Amino acid sequence: MADDNREQRMEALRARVQAKKAKSNMPEIEEELVVSAEEFEAVVEATELQQEEEWFAMQDRDADRWRNLAGTLILIGSILGLLSGALILQGNPSELLSTSLFDADDAVDISGEILQSMEGNGSEDGGHGIENVTVELMDASTRALLQATVTNEYGYYFMENVAPKQHIIMYSKDGYDTVERTFTPDSAGLAPVTMNEGNDTRYESDDGAQSGWTLDAAVTLTSSIGLFTILTAFVGIQSAVEARRGKHYRRTQYFAGISLFSRGMIVFGPALILFGMILLSLVSDDFEDQRGD
Repeated sequence: MADDNREQRMEALRARVQAKKAKSNMPEIEEELVVSAEEFEAVVEATELQQEEEWFAMQDRDADRWRNLAGTLILIGSILGLLSGALILQGNPSELLSTSLFDADDAVDISGEILQSMEGNGSEDGGHGIENVTVELMDASTRALLQATVTNEYGYYFMENVAPKQHIIMYSKDGYDTVERTFTPDSAGLAPVTMNEGNDTRYESDDGAQSGWTLDAAVTLTSSIGLFTILTAFVGIQSAVEARRGKHYRRTQYFAGISLFSRGMIVFGPALILFGMILLSLVSDDFEDQRGD
């Protein structure tokens, strides 16, 4: 009987141990998390706001990169313009220094030929040079005599150290009409003069020498173009600075437009500047004066 009771207690003890072991292996049930609708909407709104701020920050970074790229393109195009202007000015420095742009007053030598007129002569001498014609060089404003010479047997004459300004040159010989010509000397020489028999005075103006393109005028024009190229290139450099600052959109574009005239390497520089202007127009909202528009 005692053994039976003992066996029952042992069985009850084993049952309790098995129950405790089974309970220890079961996962604990977590307490349910309860979130109100207001809290959920607040979390969603905060998340959307953060995403929007990150988006705009990324947009600003991209716009800054494009704006800086545009400024770099304009800068390169303007530097090419500077180089082009420098090349124009340095193309022929000796001729440049001898132009009126730098107040040079170098003298030139002049020469010419006097021919027998073929009109009304009826002789074989028409078109031949006339010897011993007196050639007098005078100041155009005061008519003061500056130089005088005579033609050789072939009708040629030569004068040295004549200032490159307007003069009067007079051709005279007994038995021939006097010819008085107004001209501006250059190294190309004077056009031939024909003299008729008679005793009148004929007035001429050497329009070809005065209205044609002289070396002095050509170099002066080229020098002006070179200086203009350099000036517009500096305006382009200022445009690149304005683009990097990102404050004034219209001012930046105006400066860039002016820099197109710098003509860096003919078309390459203006092409870079134009592409930079297009990029600036795409990111115009990144400029301070455009954000409120």
